[in-house]
Amino acid sequence: MPREGRRDELRALMEQSLGLGGLPERLDDELRLAEDLGLDSILVMQLIVWIEVRLGLAVPDAEVDPRAFATVGSVLDFMGELRPLAAEGKG
Repeated sequence: MPREGRRDELRALMEQSLGLGGLPERLDDELRLAEDLGLDSILVMQLIVWIEVRLGLAVPDAEVDPRAFATVGSVLDFMGELRPLAAEGKG
């Protein structure tokens, strides 16, 4: 999926699944999840779950680096590296 598509999906997850309102019109790459968008550690964990559940992307526990959830741009990069859940476990 192209980066802008991932950006739209991320916005939808934040608004619909996490119930965040008042997000900026555009989620620019440099926006910080905690400081600018108000996500605390619990909301970040919920976001990880929703990335798996709603987007069908496998998020391996060993690869969850807190730096991947520092900014919108880092989350988009992280999402771009994930594989679909159906591909997990296949050799």
